[in-house]
Amino acid sequence: MVNWFIYILFAIIILFLVYLFGGRENIQFNKLILDEDYLFFENDQGKTAYYSKGKNESEPLIIIHGVSVPSYYYKKIANDLSQIGYKVYVYDHFGRGFSDRPKIKYNMQDYQKQLDDFIDHLSIEKITLLGVSMGGALASNYAARNPDRIKSLLLNVPFVGSQTIGLAKFVSIPIVWDFYLRFFIINKLVKRGDDLTENEQNSDHFINQFNVIGTENAFSSLMKNFVEHDFYNDYKLINDYKIPVQITYAVDDEDVPIDSILKAIELVPTAITFSFKGGHNIINSRTEEIISLINDFKISIEN
Repeated sequence: MVNWFIYILFAIIILFLVYLFGGRENIQFNKLILDEDYLFFENDQGKTAYYSKGKNESEPLIIIHGVSVPSYYYKKIANDLSQIGYKVYVYDHFGRGFSDRPKIKYNMQDYQKQLDDFIDHLSIEKITLLGVSMGGALASNYAARNPDRIKSLLLNVPFVGSQTIGLAKFVSIPIVWDFYLRFFIINKLVKRGDDLTENEQNSDHFINQFNVIGTENAFSSLMKNFVEHDFYNDYKLINDYKIPVQITYAVDDEDVPIDSILKAIELVPTAITFSFKGGHNIINSRTEEIISLINDFKISIEN
């Protein structure tokens, strides 16, 4: 019995030491190599990095990225959207990409304030939002709260929220959750993003964002403060406000259960919906088709 206790205690000590000294964060934010396309705006939370594509007189559209893949990854998509008549803006969430890692809660209110202040900074009265994955959750929630500012809503593989309710208890366990986040979730996201990038420079940009001091805390806080939010009510409000909506999703999505998206679609009967095969990353693997569908949707609204 004593021997087993010693073994368990030794294992706990080893795990604690690995956690204490095994972090990947080794880059100060100001040491990141920025791309020349990026601009910054600052609010009372911190600095937000963004870039734009397209003509100033074109219809404004903001791309809201997902939980891990930052704005840098969306340059081709932004350029494609600019070719169909959009002035495209792409920004990094706080805690991601080239934006600051401020000491905030990283909850829905923080992300909505960042987006709202960004739209104010751009002096845009009505905007089209393209939300991808978690960005879809932010876009739908913003539209439900600010219907007068929304021209249309484009949701790609949108995170709905109900599929992670059971995670809430797990993320509240100190050290255990932090260990799991650092060595399993973040490593998985790094591997996925590395697979998605087209060249070595893109890969370096993607991986380095996870090495910036403060990123792990941002991810942990996001999960703790985001998982219990149920976004179905947002879809009800979007329907009530008659906001034009297009939803594209994957029937074989490995991250967002199709049942959750189908339930959301039921709440917005007027939404234009399209399903694909190709997994969670259809914005990349089926880009040409999705851009074409967005163009058709844009024309239908204008008519």
